[in-house]
Amino acid sequence: MSGKKRKRLGAKGKPVNGDINVTPLIDVVLVLLIIFMVITPIMIEEMAVNLPQKTEKVQKDDLPKDQLVAAVCEDGSFTLNKSSMDLDELATQVSKRLRRKAKDKKVVFIDGHPGASYDRVVSLIDTVRAAGAERVGIASLKEPDDFRACGGGPATPEPDAPTEDG
Repeated sequence: MSGKKRKRLGAKGKPVNGDINVTPLIDVVLVLLIIFMVITPIMIEEMAVNLPQKTEKVQKDDLPKDQLVAAVCEDGSFTLNKSSMDLDELATQVSKRLRRKAKDKKVVFIDGHPGASYDRVVSLIDTVRAAGAERVGIASLKEPDDFRACGGGPATPEPDAPTEDG
């Protein structure tokens, strides 16, 4: 009798196929892949960036007098328009100065010395945003000799200038 049961399990006397069918596994993996491809861009937090279409040189006379430039110096200290202050005072000053401006004019520029630590620059950006800046402009990376946001940079005497030694 057991011989008859074996014959019934197979189709027309053929033995039962013991291979694993991987088609459902492939279907499930493809569905999971599609789900992750759709969800991944949603999960990534991004910062909106408005890049200029073309770069123009601005004359120093054309710069607004009420422009705010916050900077991180090489030693990690902070400045607002070349005035040295701690981070809390900088936040208070930025907030006070931005209150007087229209909403679309609440712009603060951030500059960082090439030798300044990254975390200090990020904390300055966060502080300025929390103080009410609608837009934050990031200055381009400069050479250490070209950085002037912390009081004019290194003082080097002019070649023809007299020195103390005579």
